[in-house]
Amino acid sequence: MSHVTKLAFEGRWAELLELLRESPEGINEASTGHSFTPLHQAAWHGATPAVIGELLMLGANRSLLNTNGQTAQQVALNRHPHRMDLVYLLRPRPFSLARLIRRLLVEQSSMFGSYDGNQVICDRLVEMFSLELADSSPAEAPQRVMIALRALTGLELESRQRHEFHIGTNLSFTTTAEFWLDCFMPALEGILQRPGSDALMAPWAVVSDLFDPVPEQWGLRGDPFLWLELRRTLSHTTLPATEDDLADILHGAYTAMTGSKLTPVDDHQVPYLARGGMSGGLVSGEFWYRKAIPMLQQRLDWLRQSWRF
Repeated sequence: MSHVTKLAFEGRWAELLELLRESPEGINEASTGHSFTPLHQAAWHGATPAVIGELLMLGANRSLLNTNGQTAQQVALNRHPHRMDLVYLLRPRPFSLARLIRRLLVEQSSMFGSYDGNQVICDRLVEMFSLELADSSPAEAPQRVMIALRALTGLELESRQRHEFHIGTNLSFTTTAEFWLDCFMPALEGILQRPGSDALMAPWAVVSDLFDPVPEQWGLRGDPFLWLELRRTLSHTTLPATEDDLADILHGAYTAMTGSKLTPVDDHQVPYLARGGMSGGLVSGEFWYRKAIPMLQQRLDWLRQSWRF
């Protein structure tokens, strides 16, 4: 038994995390026999969200299986079925390009100047990928970004041209192929090479991140489409400090999107959310007031606990 797997087996988190900070290459080392990684052991022991959060930041892979074919989340479900914080934090998630680009914007802010068209395009890339529902992988990220850039700007990167684009009639910005080829893409690939490249951390977390995964049950037919609209709309909204602040943001966004104040007793017809059926576009006030918003508040609390290290 290696030192990493021994510390994880014994639940000696302070010592394990200190070791892994120095040698993060051991973060996904599996034990002999049952193939438990440190994340599996954290799930088995019912570790705190702070321990889970640092393991994820160091590059722990939530999708790895032990010899029983279980992810860390499945271990937690068997051992601690009432620990919904573990179920949420350990859930294997698809790779998120929106999250990766937001991280780059935070860590590489010096790449951008005032009134910078390149940053405007980065913001639009975040919005484009904010509803990403299909699985993707780090290996695909550069190619997908290059395709998205061409779709957004019409810029032929290979020609290294300068390009002017307009938003409305009075705003114009410029971007250059040199920026994307020589600055942005190398920075993106540099982040991809780090452990925990796609980890969700406070500096680049936004309200939209709380919308994954979707609820298992909805109220009325318009609710899933309002969920998607809110997820896209709040893709630049920084996570607030408290659950009450989050509720204020969500209540305000609900009113803006539906034209009506959220109450637990009123349903609202929202024509642009209609996708067919007799009750298409009908949004349930009870679902949002009593289920959806409390669930999002709970996720915020779990995330903030996971960042306490």
